[in-house]
Amino acid sequence: MGKVKNFFISAGRWIKNHAPTRRRIIQVYAALLCNANIRGFALGRIYQGATKNICTPGLNCYSCPGAVAACPLGALQASLANSSTSTPYYILGILALLGLAFGRMICGFFCPVGLTQDLLYKVKSPKLKKSRYTRILSYFKYVLLVVLVIAVPLIYKGVPAFCKYICPAGTFEGSVSLLAVNDDFFGMLGFLFSWKFILLVVFAIAAIFIYRVFCRFFCPLGAIYGLFCKIALLGVKLDRSKCIDCGKCIQTCKMDIRHVGDHECINCGDCVPVCPTKAITWKGSKIFVQPASVQAFAPAAPAEESAPLTRFINGGDAVNTEPVRDAAVSAEQVTEQPQTVQAATEQREVPPVVEVSEAEKRYEQACKKIKKRNLWLQICAWALALGVLIGALVYYNFILPAPVTSSSVKLSEEQYTASFETYSTAAEGEGFSVAESKNKATVIVFFSTKIANDFAAEMIDELYAHKAEFEDKAVIVAMHANNGVPAETVQSYIDEHGWNAYDMVFAQDNSTELYSACGGDGSYPNTVFISCNGNVSSSVSGKMEISEVDAAIDTSLYRCIYSVGDYVPLFVLDTVYKTEVEEDSFSLADCLGKVTVINFWYTKCDPCVAELPSFEKVNRDYGGAINTVVVHSDNGTSSSDVQNMIDSADEKLNKSSWSNWSLLFTHDNSSVNVYTILGGKGAFPYTVVLDAEGRISGVHHSGIKEEDLRAMIEEAAAR
Repeated sequence: MGKVKNFFISAGRWIKNHAPTRRRIIQVYAALLCNANIRGFALGRIYQGATKNICTPGLNCYSCPGAVAACPLGALQASLANSSTSTPYYILGILALLGLAFGRMICGFFCPVGLTQDLLYKVKSPKLKKSRYTRILSYFKYVLLVVLVIAVPLIYKGVPAFCKYICPAGTFEGSVSLLAVNDDFFGMLGFLFSWKFILLVVFAIAAIFIYRVFCRFFCPLGAIYGLFCKIALLGVKLDRSKCIDCGKCIQTCKMDIRHVGDHECINCGDCVPVCPTKAITWKGSKIFVQPASVQAFAPAAPAEESAPLTRFINGGDAVNTEPVRDAAVSAEQVTEQPQTVQAATEQREVPPVVEVSEAEKRYEQACKKIKKRNLWLQICAWALALGVLIGALVYYNFILPAPVTSSSVKLSEEQYTASFETYSTAAEGEGFSVAESKNKATVIVFFSTKIANDFAAEMIDELYAHKAEFEDKAVIVAMHANNGVPAETVQSYIDEHGWNAYDMVFAQDNSTELYSACGGDGSYPNTVFISCNGNVSSSVSGKMEISEVDAAIDTSLYRCIYSVGDYVPLFVLDTVYKTEVEEDSFSLADCLGKVTVINFWYTKCDPCVAELPSFEKVNRDYGGAINTVVVHSDNGTSSSDVQNMIDSADEKLNKSSWSNWSLLFTHDNSSVNVYTILGGKGAFPYTVVLDAEGRISGVHHSGIKEEDLRAMIEEAAAR
């Protein structure tokens, strides 16, 4: 039993010694909250929802698949690049608000890059100590702030220099995370990625030997927050009246500070426990530690009688601390007069018990109340924080609509192309195949003559009554179960219900067991929704409302990713930018019969803008033999901003205005998200070429050369 007890004691001691500090818990919490879209890492796709208009406090790349908000440094550069058309009040206000509230406490507690460096520094290795040289180097981040973050975006419009050439967060969180699950992105890599990847490796290795090397020497965001350190509401502060200039705080700190709370201080709090005079405290700590209201209970006692109360505040026992005057005697006295020593010992007076006054009792009770209140405040604060984190994780990973993806249930090639026997109705043609739906969804209502209920009949009747509403995007089919009922019996059943007059296909399931493959559970009616490429998006038992059917069709078409060889949905995009093409919309249905080139771009993407003249030249050279549409990303850029870009393109490329081009300029639709359903994964530019039947013939990530574009068009035309 003794060994078991010792084991648990040792285990408890180890856990206590290795338990994460409160600061580390907050750092992990902040990193998880900023990257709550966990499924983005698995899918390799960037979240682009509404919360991306909000900035995180710390450095966290917008292109990180898990990021649910924008990086303040990237947002600042983007806003400065557009400062000629609008003053970046929003992002400047956000940075000022964060700086005034926290200062560089954000670096110490809320920045994921800071957390990463802290963990790397824990690797056992020789450490480079701070010195006057590192203190001088700490000002280099201010140079980067002025040159790369402010000057370059202002002078060279649209160039986020720091993010583009330096930032390791963008390389690791954005590039590396996306490359991990998107093999086709490797073809986009070039010198710039190689340079930034080398920088990332250098920063990572340096962080093992030098404490927070990126924060101290290279981070412009830390430089911005450092300007607010002295006036920030939260952080550490120094009481000069108590300071004895022992220097322990400076020696303990691993940052290049000159004094507690200066522009290099990240407010980690490591200096608080080492201060011998308790001169370093947290701003606002008196509110929680010793409120002014408690002082009213403090007894006014003479200095010589205040020891018990002082010890109580410090956590000691309320006993008399007056020194006891022992009858100290020398060794000779003990030898010569032992009876004297014994008498002196017997006559020693016992110190009197100090009675606690009424004022002290009230003070003690008040302190206990404050301690209890602070405990409940901490419990409530941690519970609230945990609730927010759990809520964010649930919302982004389960409540938000699932990212567009390929369904896990997909028909086999045999099931997709199989020809099913049909019954005699007003619908023309013999046989039915899912593949014949081409650019439309397929809605199959499975019914059985053996199941005696009216739900299947009602479902079929309602679908036929609303057939006209769906015929542009779906093919409606009623299919009898493969349950051994003779074809004559099924035909009679159809005739009895008057379905033989319907211009609608009635088919018979066969040995391919389409019903089971589509997730049929044995009940009828069972309605199945299949996308253009054979992905089964949903299988619903029982009767459905027409509105539910309509929504399920849209889900089937637009919540699926289409790849090379797949037919794509007949989507429609609004033409929101004015050029010489006088059309209000782009409809893929109107483009069938010709090769269609679709290019995805956005105004702040330099490679996108640079290649558009090539698309215009190729489109004019083919003289109407192809369809070419350029689709602006649905990234929050206003239509007027894009129109200004089109009208003033000559300022960027020294070209004539794009407003007289033959290209059709459209804007992506957030409800459809054509970019994503055609295989876009977050990188621009992106080009898709469709053949005359609306199938994807080829795709190209990143910028494309004119000769390669022509080759893709010729390949699509030859299919």
